[in-house]
Amino acid sequence: MKTLFFIFMTLCIINLCFPKFGWYLRYGWISRGETEPSPPYMAITRMTSLLMLLVAFTLVVA
Repeated sequence: MKTLFFIFMTLCIINLCFPKFGWYLRYGWISRGETEPSPPYMAITRMTSLLMLLVAFTLVVA
């Protein structure tokens, strides 16, 4: 369970710090770098990553 938590936390932190990397892994390879993620997409991705980190920490502490 701790390994799964560590992987989840690592992915959330990467997505929080580098949301463009996550976008590229999901959508960017299709367009081969011709498009970029929109600013609202970047903001929503960061907010949801932060929310998931808070939920994960809350569940671990509880």
